[in-house]
Amino acid sequence: MIQNIFLDAGGVILNESNFENNSAAIIVQIIRQYNGNYSMENYWKDVEDAVYRFIPKIYDYILYKNINGMEKFKISKMDYKNKIGKLNGNFELMDGIEDFLIKYSKYYKIGILGQYGKDFKEFLSDKELIKYFTYTEIQDDYKMTKPNPRYYEEILKRCNCKAEESIMVGDRIDKDIIPAKMVGMKTVRIKTGIHKEQEPRIPEEMAEITVERLEEIRIEQIKNME
Repeated sequence: MIQNIFLDAGGVILNESNFENNSAAIIVQIIRQYNGNYSMENYWKDVEDAVYRFIPKIYDYILYKNINGMEKFKISKMDYKNKIGKLNGNFELMDGIEDFLIKYSKYYKIGILGQYGKDFKEFLSDKELIKYFTYTEIQDDYKMTKPNPRYYEEILKRCNCKAEESIMVGDRIDKDIIPAKMVGMKTVRIKTGIHKEQEPRIPEEMAEITVERLEEIRIEQIKNME
């Protein structure tokens, strides 16, 4: 019987559209220092390629691909982190997340399983949403991270949850669905953000439920997974 629902922070709880657009502008600006012909169109083609190829660190991939030399890449990566870091903290909730939390917290224990830290947790508190979460561990509490399946195992262990009684809701096949299934969790995929066109390569990578929006998930679907 399903007892727990773990939500990915980015792409499920948070709308990352502004973050993605900011990343695009910063990375294009950085690459243009080495290649003046690099355009926003080039960037989104690189993103499409990275998503198709299940590249875990898209921004590193694009910088490395377009900047010749390891030292230049390292400098550019640090430049990107500094610039995007100054823009972080302007979180935006995903449409439907508040209604989802109110509804599903009545039937299941809700947890966080994503790569955001203390500022994200404070944001949920400010929005008065943290009260709907039973498990409030964040990335800062762990040395491991996605897509390492041991990260999922450690979270389940700390929360005293059984994998077969837990669901992972995420937007990425490579970092959410695959590792969750590897440890025995059920999965729900929301096709949103830059990874919405990602497609499973084999049947085992398919989520049990795939939807376009949170509002499309039904209690009956969850019960049928039990």
